[in-house]
Amino acid sequence: MSINQPSSSSSSTPFGQGQHSSVTLNGTSSSSGAVNTPLTPITSESGFEYPAIWSFPPFFTLQPNPSTLSHQLELWRALILRWARHERVFKVNTDSGEAGGVFENKRIKRKLLPQSLKRVFQEMAKNGEAAPDPPKQDNKYLIYWKKPDEWGDLIYTWVTDNGLNSSIMTFYEITDGDLSHTTEFYELPPPILRKALESLVKRGKAQLLEGKGEVGEGVRFL
Repeated sequence: MSINQPSSSSSSTPFGQGQHSSVTLNGTSSSSGAVNTPLTPITSESGFEYPAIWSFPPFFTLQPNPSTLSHQLELWRALILRWARHERVFKVNTDSGEAGGVFENKRIKRKLLPQSLKRVFQEMAKNGEAAPDPPKQDNKYLIYWKKPDEWGDLIYTWVTDNGLNSSIMTFYEITDGDLSHTTEFYELPPPILRKALESLVKRGKAQLLEGKGEVGEGVRFL
């Protein structure tokens, strides 16, 4: 199926430009004389609403046309960030044979293959929305549905609100301790936590401490 032919009865193109209707991320259509696509949003069991474009089979195949690909990648980036925030997904393995989640629509039997997943996350990394972890490879990525400095601000606000200024805390206490289980950064992966704390260090709000013995890495909030 061509990307410009979502159905035999419609001349609209979800990725197209110009004089065609365009399915947006929230599932609505804008039109300048074309017939709307027959696609509709889908709500998952967890309450996440997949946009109409997610049910369009060519959406799962990266397109060769540069302008179409650019728009397609933009849609994927926004969708992944929204999905990851809702489902609290922090990491993705692009080599996984079972993509699952937002990367696979079983109703239409389509999924992003590993090479396409890599391309999407490379684009996200360019835009500061993801980062390879460990660096210099393209198999495993952290997802920044909040940027590290945003996590840092959230943690520092929590610290000040709980009177923990000038205190020393281990990484584990911040993300898995009794005080943090109701916070948005509960179970935040260590690599993202470290980047968040490093952003506070740069702003003079924290000092990282090396772990000794059985005591893990820690931080002194200033």
